[in-house]
Amino acid sequence: MATPMISDQWPRFVLPIVRREWDQKMSAVMSPLMSLMGVSGSLSSVEYSQGVGSFGLVPEYNSSTAEGRAAAVEYDSFNPLYEATFTHKEYAKGVVIERKLMDDNRTGQIIRKAQSLGFSFGTTRAYHASSILNNAFATVTGYDSVYLCSASHPTNENDSTAISNLGTSALSYASVVTTLIAGSDLNDDRGYPMPSIYDVLYVPTALQAKAYEIVNAVGKPGGADNDANFLASRGLRVVVDPYLSDANNWFMIDSQQSSMHALWFNRVSPEIGISTLTNPRFNAIYDGYMRYSYGWDDFRWIYGHSVS
Repeated sequence: MATPMISDQWPRFVLPIVRREWDQKMSAVMSPLMSLMGVSGSLSSVEYSQGVGSFGLVPEYNSSTAEGRAAAVEYDSFNPLYEATFTHKEYAKGVVIERKLMDDNRTGQIIRKAQSLGFSFGTTRAYHASSILNNAFATVTGYDSVYLCSASHPTNENDSTAISNLGTSALSYASVVTTLIAGSDLNDDRGYPMPSIYDVLYVPTALQAKAYEIVNAVGKPGGADNDANFLASRGLRVVVDPYLSDANNWFMIDSQQSSMHALWFNRVSPEIGISTLTNPRFNAIYDGYMRYSYGWDDFRWIYGHSVS
């Protein structure tokens, strides 16, 4: 016969179990994109990122003769770029633990409930991070009023000359090489070279085998002349994202730039505690909560291919 737990403090006894299992499952789920993003905390309800144009090349300072007087220092100004706004949103979900599970020594059921809630929180964060790429060609526009991957990015607020980081080619050795070159040929807002060095081939699960073969083949894939694999010398790494929703679209990412321009702000990191709605005699309610925002403030960190 089960021995009932009389104390109304039993929800507090269960909390460490719920918190441990919830945290472990939540931490085990992550979008691979989050490891490439710049993740930071926030102390405000909204974050802003103001783009600043380049200052151009630095002119020679000294005079033409050793005895001559040095020229005056040139004081430059920059072109105004766009302001990106990150407004934090709240996310919450709870779980009910019945007192009878404790009375009947059903610890396994308590653990599974806590694990399921933790998995839900981790999956939500992963889904939101990967949605940046799932919406890269439609639905969500950025600071410059176009999609993340677009052929119509304006150079700056004063110059509407278009810059493209959009392709439509299916994944292949040739299309990866072409994309690498396109990134290397990018310019800054003054027309000076500002190359994006793509070092990550980012693909959905359906393309993982092809991506691996393209990057790691000893010779040039698909050829019979024993040509060297140019991509093997570039140090590309393949990242597979199970949260990408399209089986054909793929991306190339500059990981140095993505950590600066693909941003995630944690206003409140995920937490769990006892709800004020708890009835300690019969049920304990544990509420999970998190608040964050995410997005990008520049497009040069990525080149996307929307493949029909």
